[in-house]
Amino acid sequence: MLTRVLKDRFGRPLKNLRISVTSRCNFSCIYCHNEGLPKGELSELSVSSYDIIGEACRRLGILSAKLTGGEPLIRKDIVDIVRALAQHLDEVSITTNGYYLSELAPKLANAGLKRVCVSLPSMDPERYASITGVRALDRVVKGIEVAYECNLNPLTINVVVLKWFTIGDLEKLIDLASRYEARVRLIELEPLGLGAEVFAKLHKPLEELVAYLERVASAKYVRDLHARPVYVLSNGVEVEIVAWFGNPRFCRFCDRVRLSPNGILYPCIARRVGVSIEECLSLSRERAIECVIRKIIEVNELREPFYKY
Repeated sequence: MLTRVLKDRFGRPLKNLRISVTSRCNFSCIYCHNEGLPKGELSELSVSSYDIIGEACRRLGILSAKLTGGEPLIRKDIVDIVRALAQHLDEVSITTNGYYLSELAPKLANAGLKRVCVSLPSMDPERYASITGVRALDRVVKGIEVAYECNLNPLTINVVVLKWFTIGDLEKLIDLASRYEARVRLIELEPLGLGAEVFAKLHKPLEELVAYLERVASAKYVRDLHARPVYVLSNGVEVEIVAWFGNPRFCRFCDRVRLSPNGILYPCIARRVGVSIEECLSLSRERAIECVIRKIIEVNELREPFYKY
């Protein structure tokens, strides 16, 4: 077993695996990047595959995984997937649109899920529906409430900032976050997937919102991941900035690789050269774990900052 943290040739540690468990989704968000994957429904790994992947990660010192989609909660075996990974890792979290969260949060918490990130593009019901294609704002807010009651904390509310997003919109999200001891994460629109098609029309730089936070925040710190700035408000709510477009500092402090639903490891959301673990998963358990370890080491060697100084 490796006792040191894996590092790429740029000296960046590998600490996290971002796992897209499905390409399917019940929403049709206008900016969906689909984790950088091409359009189309992909085959999906089994629960037993995630047991192997979790053990391989543990032996490499990768103790954190985030599950994404598509929409991860659309998988009927998502609770079993969480349990398979949580038996090996210190932290398993999920990013979700929240539609099924009120139903599944108790089961996910019992399976070992630690945290939830909920995508919430607007607090206005009509705007929410126009962005997602689904009228589900109240249902998603209820999901946040149930997740909070299940101690899936700290909750994070993710919002992709589009051209019409105002300081008033931010204040509404901060108010919601304060009710559930949640964090707000402002995410710059990414020119990937459908986001590439609407980028010129809908992209909004984050400077105005950052200037507002600089004025009202009582404290500020920088996360290790992507060197993301975090503003702490007087009511305790933290607002995190995710601005990667053209930002070499963001890439310099990346510590993750990605796994597609059909078992391909990618070094970056913006790069399409990957390493398949498919051949590993047909082997006996111990040989499969050793094979996945080799594949993770291989994809780590492909990692490099997308934006460089």
